This record gives sequence, structure tokens and C-alpha cells, in this order.
Amino acid sequence: MNVGVVGFGKMGVLHAGILNALEGVRVTAIAERDGALREYVKKIFPHIKMYDDASKMCEQAALDIVYITTPVSSHLPVAISCIKNNINFFMEKPLTVNLGEAKKLCQELRKHNIIHSVGYNRRFTDTFVKAKELLDLGTIGDVHEVNSSIYLSTVFSKTSSSAAKKAERGGVLLDLGIHVVDLLIWYFGYVKKVSGHTGSIHSTGAEDSAHMEIEFENKTSGVFDTSWSIQGYRLPEINLEIHGSNGKIRVSDDFIETDLKKSVPHLKDTKMKIYKQQLCTPIPFDLGGADYVKEDLHMINCVKEKRQSFVNVFEATKSQSVIEAMYNCVGKEEQEVEYIDKT
Repeated sequence: MNVGVVGFGKMGVLHAGILNALEGVRVTAIAERDGALREYVKKIFPHIKMYDDASKMCEQAALDIVYITTPVSSHLPVAISCIKNNINFFMEKPLTVNLGEAKKLCQELRKHNIIHSVGYNRRFTDTFVKAKELLDLGTIGDVHEVNSSIYLSTVFSKTSSSAAKKAERGGVLLDLGIHVVDLLIWYFGYVKKVSGHTGSIHSTGAEDSAHMEIEFENKTSGVFDTSWSIQGYRLPEINLEIHGSNGKIRVSDDFIETDLKKSVPHLKDTKMKIYKQQLCTPIPFDLGGADYVKEDLHMINCVKEKRQSFVNVFEATKSQSVIEAMYNCVGKEEQEVEYIDKT
């Protein structure tokens, strides 16, 4: 299986490394606009065909999949090039700059039968997968409230390179918070309304923090907080505290903690703390994190088996719809979430 990578920055290098380590998969083409970087990659990997333009690569290289790991502003045109050339694609999150672009992408995809996936890697993290399983089993009964957050420590100065790079990818809601929004939709379904506020302390033209109140269509309510300007978070850290009629579940990247009112058949005790090390599902190797390996394995297997990814563009558009509503609600009481479709 031949794979092309568009954008050879941090995520492009990571995915290329994972893909090249998978049996029967090889990165055979890379599109990168930076000339110095292209020349450097040529010297290290002379067998890989280098392109200065993604559309040229899609037209000229014989590819089964293209990985799109460029800044979000270029996602739509690169994805359209893949669609026009009938190439399956994986796109790093977020999907697009705004809901309008997501709508255009969905319109094009409806005309073609190709496989597509979006990089919400937390759906492959063992703790969040296990929490989904426990919720589906009714462990905490009827869910009525969820408190959620994601924090990172990167932007602390108006002149910092981090602030500039982050602003290119959108504010903290689009770049970081959308991971949590995706998990919440995966767990609880469609969001109906949002309200809240954002704050810009260090970044220009982008928010550094956000506080949102969420109402789901199933009547669950929630609070969501995010910031990339809080000390103490070297890596992005997600925390969800989910309350139901039979108690609560707390889930993070590292563990799941239960506090139940009554025992359930599928758990030994009402109060348990399950660490991610106890949940490890087998993978052929670990490069950059197990969730990234599982994510890429999922995409490769979907193409091999000719089935659609469960975290495809249409699914990712739901999160894009919620983020759009969150931006639109600032300064207003609440905002209804507009979905492209409900499929």
C-alpha cells in the first residue's frame, strides 16, 4: 500500500514513521512547500518522491492513501485534490477552519466513494475507549451531567513563537478544545445548545481560554473549560467527570475512577481506579504513543477492507458544528448548534 504525506512537520514525520513500520505499507511520496526541508528529506530518503505541491503529488503519484498533516487553513484544498484523484485520505484535526469549509468538503465527498478519517486520536486512547464501554453498559445509570476540561502550558507571552504558531491553527477551542468536544459527542450524542465566553490574554486574533456550558439533545448538561495558558501541563491533559443516577465516573488520559451507588455485574467494586497500564490493548510497536499507532492501523485496515472509518469527515463535522456555535455564542446568552446533517 503506497502512502503520500502532505506536510512534513511534527505530525507528518510521526505518521510517516508509523506507516513505514506497518507491514505492507510504505510512504512513497511527500509534498512539502519548504524547499530546504525537501532537500534535506531527499538526502535521507532518496527513494521517496518529493513534491512542492500537494495537487501535483495527487495527480502524478500512484497512491492508495494521502495523509494531510498541514496547517488547518490548507486542509480543504488538499482534501479536494485527493477527492478529485479518487485517493483515500487521513486528515489531522481540526477538520477545517470553519463550518462553511466543512460543508463544502462534505458536499464533495457525497459524490465519491472514498475512505476518509480525521485525527481524533483520543478515540483510540485505552482509558477513553473503556469509559465509552462503561457508559454504554449503563454503569452509572442515566447520565445527567458532565464536567470536562483540557489544559496545556504553551502560550504565556504575546511575543512567543507558540502564540504565533497557535494563532495560525486557530484559537484554543479549535486547536485543543475540539478533542474534548469530539469525545463528548461520541459519548452523549448531539449537542443542542452552548453558551459561554472566551479570553485572549497573550494571543492576537485568537482565544487563549474558554468556558462553555453545554446542553445535549438527550437532556444531559455539561461544563467545558480549556486553556493553553495555565502552568503545570507539559502535555495536553483531558479530564471528564460524568455524573449519573448510579454515581459517577472520572476519566483522564491516565486512569478511570468509579464511584457507584450500587454494584454492577461488569465491575468488581463500586469504587475502583483503573490505570491505563491495566487496559493496554496489543499493538505491533509503540511509536509516538499507542493511540497514534492504533489510529493509523485503523485507517490502513479500513482501506484494506473497503469500509468507512468510524471517525470520518461526516462524524468530525459534528464537532466542527459545536465549535462554530461556541464561537458564535460569545457575547450572547446561548447559541443553537447547526449541523450540516444528522446521519
